[in-house]
Amino acid sequence: MNKVLKGLVAVAASAAMAIAGMFGAGTAMAVDTYRITVPESDTHTYSVYQIFTGSLSKDNTLGNVTAGKNFNENNGAGEGGANLTAAEAAVKIAELGSTADDTTKLATISKFVDLTGVAFGSVSKDAPLDAAAGYYLLKDSTTVTGDDASTLFIVRVNGPVTVNRKADKPTFEKKVKDINDSTDSAATDWQDSADYDVNDNVPFQLTATLPTDPADFAAYKTYKLVFHDTQSAGLTFNSDSVVVKYGDKQLNDGSYTLDTPATDNHTFDLTIADAKSVKDTDNQAITVAAGGKFTVEYTSTLNENAKIGAEGNPNEASLEFSNNPNVGGEGETGETPTDKVIVFTYELDITKTFSDNGNPAVNDLPKFKLYKYNNDTSAYDTDLGEVTVTKGPDGKYTTSYKRIDDGKYKLVETHTPAGYNTAADTLFEITAEHDIDSTDPKLTALKIGTTEGNTTTGVVATTIVNQKGSNLPSTGGMGTVMLYVAGVAVFVLAGATLVMALRRRNA
Repeated sequence: MNKVLKGLVAVAASAAMAIAGMFGAGTAMAVDTYRITVPESDTHTYSVYQIFTGSLSKDNTLGNVTAGKNFNENNGAGEGGANLTAAEAAVKIAELGSTADDTTKLATISKFVDLTGVAFGSVSKDAPLDAAAGYYLLKDSTTVTGDDASTLFIVRVNGPVTVNRKADKPTFEKKVKDINDSTDSAATDWQDSADYDVNDNVPFQLTATLPTDPADFAAYKTYKLVFHDTQSAGLTFNSDSVVVKYGDKQLNDGSYTLDTPATDNHTFDLTIADAKSVKDTDNQAITVAAGGKFTVEYTSTLNENAKIGAEGNPNEASLEFSNNPNVGGEGETGETPTDKVIVFTYELDITKTFSDNGNPAVNDLPKFKLYKYNNDTSAYDTDLGEVTVTKGPDGKYTTSYKRIDDGKYKLVETHTPAGYNTAADTLFEITAEHDIDSTDPKLTALKIGTTEGNTTTGVVATTIVNQKGSNLPSTGGMGTVMLYVAGVAVFVLAGATLVMALRRRNA
């Protein structure tokens, strides 16, 4: 309502009233009868309440004011709570002038209209309304729900008019950051998908942008925001990581409440009861304006339940917001559509083969360790643990690393079966592509080196071969053995000869 109450004249004295510029020219139907219309783009239906009737002059001034169908005779707006007549009420409204804001004007005007009775009529884009010259209040006929807001009550001296709806609402989005500590330790900008290793902390952000129309936002006495967040089983919410900001100013704990788990089956609900009265961490009031942004940032840990591959691990959120400025923002709310981001993770499958197609003993199977390259230290120093190869029913020797990120890796054989040579360290890189700006992000490509992986299962595979140990020749053959035997025989013969000589001597 940029201009309000252009003209309204009492029976005893004319008084100009500025009126909201919410209506454009329509078509007169007959003398003192005018048509109210709604634009094709407006899907709302409005109840029309007749406050005053009278005669309309060329300059849009209403004279000969009398009570309309919905004039509230028990208004108590006079001195000592006395009721004002229609003519007196018109004068009181006219005294508001054009400088008062819409909320102030409506606070006065609403005293003189009875919204509990049957409305004078209704109007929509498909059903215009013909009405006599007068002063009317229009409001949404039904409670507004979903991603919508009720219009601020429209008040107008009726000439031929077209409704110009005044109902702004906030916008909402959810984002995630992607950090590849193997190739670049810097995080990406906020986007719609990411990939991570198990046990990594994943950063998320929720953003609510307030209604951009200053008049619409000012019409709310209070403004409620509720962030609803729902995470998949593969993500564990870290409640102690939550930071709430307006612009670059962090809100103190008293400016919001955090419920986790929430009673509505959400992972958490974060409520700012009144966005117009929040404080920073120094307990200083924050000035909140139309178009301002509230953000909620937090982390969740990718856990052992995380889905591998294209299914991913979705994280969804929506924003509940005040949607009726006519009740001050208390109680009535709408809710934005759900916004979704996805965290992907992958699996490395390792197949072990032996050059001689041998079968090592069950208690002597190969073991491996996987190391991830750390961009900060320029070394493969992130140990992802040791795994043991197992023999499957198909006779294949395999093992795997589940829930790993894209990046650079080194695979090291830490135990080699007897009779085989330890395989050389294997260096490789896993790369992945996924939608970073989409309402429904998808995993679009997955590779290990130049070999395609499976985007559906999230699996990349490699094969490590153990070479059989060589049967090396030894020095010295049977001649040496025979020499040993002959030497022993000579030694035995000499002993026997000595014994016999001693016996003869004794005889």
